[in-house]
Amino acid sequence: MCGRFALVTEKRVLELLFEIEFYEEIESRYNIAPSEMILALRRNPRSGQKELVRMKWGLLPAWAAGKAGAEGFINARAETVAVKPSFRGAFLHRRVLIPASGFYEWRKEEKSRQPYFIHLKGGQPFAFGGLYENGLMKEQLPESCAIITTAANSLVAPIHQRMPLIIPRELYQPWLDPGTPPEQLQMMLKPYPAEEMEAYPVSRLVNNPAFDHPDCLKKV
Repeated sequence: MCGRFALVTEKRVLELLFEIEFYEEIESRYNIAPSEMILALRRNPRSGQKELVRMKWGLLPAWAAGKAGAEGFINARAETVAVKPSFRGAFLHRRVLIPASGFYEWRKEEKSRQPYFIHLKGGQPFAFGGLYENGLMKEQLPESCAIITTAANSLVAPIHQRMPLIIPRELYQPWLDPGTPPEQLQMMLKPYPAEEMEAYPVSRLVNNPAFDHPDCLKKV
């Protein structure tokens, strides 16, 4: 799964990565947790133009919106995202790119779990592949999103059996295009190459979702 990630970059870097203009400031986040508002790039459903917006991390399907106690899905499995009722509509029509600097996974040890920070070599930002739902204006529900996960690559596998889907930059356009054929989308649902990534252990302070500090990224 992917339950925590970081985004530490400058606004201009994201504008160049996504080839857009963004008119808000971007704050550094070192320990982003589920249910928080996060940045997501999509194509506007009316204009078709790319836009960077804020969505709640925890996709709430249309059939669950407004129901008491309904909780959103933070992840969607690549193996079933095209057929599971909670995700198949969004997978076909409402895909997003979620910017990140890296993500956390926990490795089980004898008496505890050791967190690791996993990122691209060079430290540049990248984008998770995700889905979103529109929300309901009458209920004042925000748009919500989920991060797709795949089987782990050889770097992540010793730490955790799953990892978030990372979309290569050259595939941003077809990923966001609502007209991309399903068979082409399926070819994108694979682990990112291990040789282009790095991982290192970090402090257990990251276990606390309220701890959002540069120390989260320090190697231990």
